[in-house]
Amino acid sequence: MKKPDKRTQDMDRPAACQKNPESLDMQEVMDYLLYHSSYRVGMVYDFVMVCSAMINIPKEYEPGIMLTIVEVSIVMEVVRSPGITAAQLSRKWKRTRSALSQSIKKLKQKGMLEAQPSPENQKRLLLYPTEAGIRLWERIVKNKEKDKNTIIERLLTNGCTLEELNTFYRVMDIYTKTALQQPSGGWQDLIPE
Repeated sequence: MKKPDKRTQDMDRPAACQKNPESLDMQEVMDYLLYHSSYRVGMVYDFVMVCSAMINIPKEYEPGIMLTIVEVSIVMEVVRSPGITAAQLSRKWKRTRSALSQSIKKLKQKGMLEAQPSPENQKRLLLYPTEAGIRLWERIVKNKEKDKNTIIERLLTNGCTLEELNTFYRVMDIYTKTALQQPSGGWQDLIPE
């Protein structure tokens, strides 16, 4: 199959896409982004799917105990904030209480957390780490810098520049804040105040 001539491809693209993106005005930027959006949406989807898979694949953090990143994150938060409730965690992480309750139940069964009734309201359960949960936290804190450096080294080795990494982190932060400001209609309606 004959490859299309590059000049023909460029003629089919909006004028803005033929310029240097840094020299565009706002309308040209929007045209440029719209033209590239389907490809980029696919990239974002792939990235989210990989992250989602990584978050949900259990790993042996403790001998004989398999935990997901979600479960480890819950333990880490409970160690940092002993006495936190499932409702507080669900608000912080924008997850339904029922989804979080399932993870908390598993963590109690694995001996990482315990729940105690609140002195003010016996129905309200406060979460505390067990000794195993604290050991897990200590191990992760100790290895966190090493793990972070390994990921950064892999990204730099695979073609990212330090400037690109900084831009990526900045975009992730802005994207997250923007997504959380979107009108209700999703998880926000499911989380009690």
